[in-house]
Amino acid sequence: MDSKEITARICAAVVGATLALAGAGKFTSWNQWLTNARRQYLWKLVAISLPGIELLLGAALFVLKPAPIVLGLATLLLVVFTSFLAMQVLTKSQVPCACFGAHVNRPPSWRDVVRNLGLIALMFTAAALS
Repeated sequence: MDSKEITARICAAVVGATLALAGAGKFTSWNQWLTNARRQYLWKLVAISLPGIELLLGAALFVLKPAPIVLGLATLLLVVFTSFLAMQVLTKSQVPCACFGAHVNRPPSWRDVVRNLGLIALMFTAAALS
């Protein structure tokens, strides 16, 4: 394994761990997550399936060699999340972000947007080096 592959795996693993923690946080505070999702006007299907998708993609990024389909799906998910967060910040939403379940009980902020932009950058780095 050369340094490019190691770097790609580390970048993917960081994003994977973050996604897995977000999914697990939603599962461990399921009722609060659904309440916050409803207050954010998320479709019920999205709210119910999102934690599992985060866990699955997170585990794949963390454990497996970076694969284009997994990198692409995770990047797409992060782009959608980041766009949604930016809209919430711009409209001054006071609904808790719930990005990591009820453990984060504050409105979305630019800090969340910047965090996600960093995760997207890691995904592009992993893809470029894979």
